[in-house]
Amino acid sequence: MNIKFLTPHARPAFACTDKLYQYSDIFEKISVYEKYFDGLSLERLAIFAENSPSWVFALYGAWSAKSAVIPIDAKSSIDEAAFILSDSEPQVLCCDSTTLETAKAAVAKLTNQPKIITFEEINAQKNVTNASITEVERDSEELALIVYTSGTTGTPKGVMLTFANLYANIKAVIEAGYFYDGMSVLAMLPFHHILPLMGTLIAPLFVGGKIVFPKTISPADISEILQKYSVDMIVTVPRFFELVHANIMTRINRSTILKGLLALARLVNNKKFSGKLFGAIHKKFGGQVKHWICGGAALDKKMWGDLDALGFAIHEGYGMTECAPIITFPRIGRVKLGSPGEALPGIEIKIIDGEIAVRGANVTKGYYKRPEETAETIRDGWLFTGDLGHLDEEGYLYITGRRKEIIVLPNGKNVNPAEIEAQICALSHEEILEAGVMIREGVMHAIIRVQHELFDKFDAEALEEHIRNTIILPYNRTTATYRRIIRFTLTSDELPRTRVGKLKRHLLDDFINSLSDKKNEPEVPEPESKTYIDLKEILAGQIAMPPRADAHMEMDLGLDSLGKISIQCYVKENYGVEISERDFETCATLRKFAEYVEKNRNTSFEPQTKGITWSNIINSAPFPKLEKPHFFHFATIMLFRGLMRTFYRVHYSGMENLQSDKPLIIAPNHQSYIDGLLATGTFSKTQIYKTYFFAKLRSIIKKGFIRSFAERSNVVIMDINDNVSESIRKLAQALRENNRIVIFPEGTRTKDGNVSEFRQTFAILAKEMDVGVIPVAIRGAYEALKPGSTFPKCNANIFVTYLPEMKALPDESYEDFCARVRVAVETEWEKLGMMLTK
Repeated sequence: MNIKFLTPHARPAFACTDKLYQYSDIFEKISVYEKYFDGLSLERLAIFAENSPSWVFALYGAWSAKSAVIPIDAKSSIDEAAFILSDSEPQVLCCDSTTLETAKAAVAKLTNQPKIITFEEINAQKNVTNASITEVERDSEELALIVYTSGTTGTPKGVMLTFANLYANIKAVIEAGYFYDGMSVLAMLPFHHILPLMGTLIAPLFVGGKIVFPKTISPADISEILQKYSVDMIVTVPRFFELVHANIMTRINRSTILKGLLALARLVNNKKFSGKLFGAIHKKFGGQVKHWICGGAALDKKMWGDLDALGFAIHEGYGMTECAPIITFPRIGRVKLGSPGEALPGIEIKIIDGEIAVRGANVTKGYYKRPEETAETIRDGWLFTGDLGHLDEEGYLYITGRRKEIIVLPNGKNVNPAEIEAQICALSHEEILEAGVMIREGVMHAIIRVQHELFDKFDAEALEEHIRNTIILPYNRTTATYRRIIRFTLTSDELPRTRVGKLKRHLLDDFINSLSDKKNEPEVPEPESKTYIDLKEILAGQIAMPPRADAHMEMDLGLDSLGKISIQCYVKENYGVEISERDFETCATLRKFAEYVEKNRNTSFEPQTKGITWSNIINSAPFPKLEKPHFFHFATIMLFRGLMRTFYRVHYSGMENLQSDKPLIIAPNHQSYIDGLLATGTFSKTQIYKTYFFAKLRSIIKKGFIRSFAERSNVVIMDINDNVSESIRKLAQALRENNRIVIFPEGTRTKDGNVSEFRQTFAILAKEMDVGVIPVAIRGAYEALKPGSTFPKCNANIFVTYLPEMKALPDESYEDFCARVRVAVETEWEKLGMMLTK
């Protein structure tokens, strides 16, 4: 089957800052290029140049000459260009004046050297043909492109794409309504990458559209061209949206009025209304953009939500070079924040062992000259993408990571670095520009790029301390131990990325090594005091790596709150020194901590015990006294329970698992701030009075009436900086007095609706107090009231299932029991997802 990729139209095809090209003009230029190439008997032609009309003439001229085209990034180094040229062996290398010297140097390294031709040389030729080309048509099964992958994790591979592959994607996006006759698109991204090549060049010209070329991609030049020529679509990458978002939100956050308007826009949730409300912002982009297309990498959800409220109709797709490139894309009017949409027409998706696999007419025939890698990637007709993800009940895809980028720790745990990077950056969009996470010297290491101004504001040591206290420690305190950042490096330099913004992870180690401001300070000898030696031994039992005298115990060594409790108790019983959690902040290293203990110890104190266990901590006398619940405890729960049932349709199951009068630990997953009500929604009056809740200290309950009310309402408040040990002892006392306690093992509400990692507090109590755990699976509460939502989603279905009681086995570790309970909750949570859609 022959496919016409370019046909004549009576309208402009290209719009540049100083010139308009009609379709008749470009056919004339393509004829010149085709004539030039035709005499060279081409099979493959490489284009090594920046975006320009000549780039397009070379592409279609080569296709008219029956040649396949190999796009090369114009910013490639000599070695990078030489690798692609050596691998693909084109007969001709077409470049422009800006890339000519690099091209010559790259070709000089090759055995089979292609002929180098510049755009300027071809453009100087006159159209000597009597009959100019009037259309560009090729057989669908012929090779159209060899596009080299970005090489984010290693050596680039040449992806072979046929004209049938290209047409499958073009046909699908036309059917989806994004491309249509006469549309215009901004050529912002480099054509060597498959997304802009298809989205801003081949597809627009296929439908008779117009390509708008900015002079450069600087904000000033883009704004200038958009004021002159309006566009319907802008195809770009997350980095562009990050810059736009940062610029806009900086101004909005300085103005109470603008913050109020943004809140109003969120409430109304209408693109046309937001577009008018923030019309001045949209005018800077010409005021006519209908579709903002984002690709190349995942877009931050919070940033996406802000821009959505500002009226930016962002459509995030998912694809890869091997699929020419689109796999999924949101249909117009059917966008879910955080999802790149549904499979395009004619494309099948299935999840195999967590990995996304696709099948369809857009899928590549394989890698150029790499049959083994082709066979590894394409199996039984399915292309295994290497990306991890899942489909929801409506067929929307969610990406959770990349298999090759997943870090496998020595304990067998899998860590997705992209998730950690997003969480770090979310803690301060004002200071953190980007982050890269890796395993370096056996520990989790983050490279954090901060605003350059911070290096002027702080000296090196003070800046490191600032980022540790405001970013790293807050992150570490809210995540599983094995996901914690142990070391970090600060820089103001951009991390190594491809031209479309993908992080080159395999270069992160070299990036750290190349930083010129690294200092190798002399190591201070380790203390020899008995206090230091004893504390070092105790610390070694609480962390997974050898203790070092001047390492930050929490930051560098991964000491968590539970480990601190053990050390606190040891110091109290062996040195008579009361240690608060705040002392760990002022004495953050083992050296300083040992000095503090030595300075404050009571020399006449008689040590009580050498070994400290959780059994010692929980069962040591005197037992804490629990406040008796006030009447308002019951009244408040009943009131809010009634309101909850007014707003939502709550479905309970497994109540028979709660019949026991024994002390129990209720362990639900944490979806929303009403989960405490949901977890106790079937409890009787007596059971409510005998149920205690474990809550982290928040600003709203720090002092005053609410703090007093919470304490009289069976709420055990834990201050992570002060009273962790006493809080756990209170929970143990509640169980000792034959009560129930509700603990959310995740520690905080889910950020994406999924079940997060469980912490071990409930497992320690269950094992040491020999009580059972009732796992509780909650599904639907996240969707009913997402974080940041202004109003609840009324009449939403919420499912709550009480699972059978689980008990820790005699030889089972806290960690293993914790993991077993989590599996039970997550398995039921997934089942409830099926019911949620019925």
